[in-house]
Amino acid sequence: MGMGGAFVAQADDPSAMFYNPAGMAFQQRSGMFGGTFIYWDAELSQGFAPFPGEGYTAKQEGHVQVPPVHFYVTTPLPGRFKDINLSIGAWTPFGLSTKWEDPNNFRGRFLSQRADLRHLAMGFQLSAKLTPWLAIGGGPELRFSDVKLQRNVAIYNPFIGQPVDAAHLNLVSDGIETDVTWGAGLMLAPIKGLRFGAAYHAHVYADYEGSARFFSAPTGNAQLDAAFASRIPVSPGANGAFVDVPVTTRLQFPSVFMFGVSYDICDRLTVEADGNYWGWSTFDKTVLTFATVDNKTVPESTLTHNWENTWTVRGGVRYAVTPKFDVALGGYYDQTPQPDEDVNPLLPDSNRTGITAGLGVRIGEHLMVEASNLVLFFHDRTTRTNADNFNATYKTFADLFTINVRASF
Repeated sequence: MGMGGAFVAQADDPSAMFYNPAGMAFQQRSGMFGGTFIYWDAELSQGFAPFPGEGYTAKQEGHVQVPPVHFYVTTPLPGRFKDINLSIGAWTPFGLSTKWEDPNNFRGRFLSQRADLRHLAMGFQLSAKLTPWLAIGGGPELRFSDVKLQRNVAIYNPFIGQPVDAAHLNLVSDGIETDVTWGAGLMLAPIKGLRFGAAYHAHVYADYEGSARFFSAPTGNAQLDAAFASRIPVSPGANGAFVDVPVTTRLQFPSVFMFGVSYDICDRLTVEADGNYWGWSTFDKTVLTFATVDNKTVPESTLTHNWENTWTVRGGVRYAVTPKFDVALGGYYDQTPQPDEDVNPLLPDSNRTGITAGLGVRIGEHLMVEASNLVLFFHDRTTRTNADNFNATYKTFADLFTINVRASF
């Protein structure tokens, strides 16, 4: 992180499992673990017509997220396979959390009030030096994820000529969805101090099964409430019990191709530049399909995304101040894959610029403690062509702090 994520060509610590699996081939028996704390602040700073209306503003709840702890361990295989390394590790490649304040009065409540997506990758990799200057690595990845969505459901009230709240939808996936994909990498070191790296993590489709509950929200008109309940299995039901409606959906997570070049300007100073190409075009739509309950079928819901493939450009520098103390600086620019038509309260994404700094302190011969910080500036995002006619400007800011412990043994 301290180098802005520009690490594909160096990949000289156990986090190479993500950045470039081939880099594990140049390492001895070692391990690394750590955690990240994410402070998140976002707002709808300006609404437009026709909805939510000129001058409307709203905020998300500011909060701190802590993704699962990441860890990586690598060791040479025994005997005649000692030139091959086996590595096991876990990291968080994706995630989403949006939570709007005052959700029942938020004007975007029929699109989204809250969304949570957790995604964890666990990799099993083999890596090997084919020559002193060429290495390869790769292996399967297990992806674990779950999802939760909340929003209000509207019904058109002909007596006042506008939609009103009829129910609150709470949708939760069942358990943990598990999928399999793979990653691989290549590293070249043709001359001393110069390295080239490339890595690829394949896309994965996650198929979720879950349950939805439609909690009734009285409209103030008994006739309208009865009409809604005749079509939607609301909770609580006739006997006072909650009604679970089975639901299925699919989310498409992208592939990423990463490549980079690093150069040791001197023994103490290293620079690197990377490019990442994300295959976000796989994320085209999300379809929620509901089962029939009590002879009532909730209409299928389709969210059209049509995301585009994008680039991220990264650069960083690392300097060994002393044999026991390193510092790093970096930055990156990341394109958003989200078209204007899909920008809405569920996920108002935007281009972003990250500025990073980090330091590392060696403790004894085999231990190193590292801390890094990323200040992430999301560019203001305005849409006037949202598919649901919900047009607004969104502002977002995030700060990510990571601490790692690295050990050789």
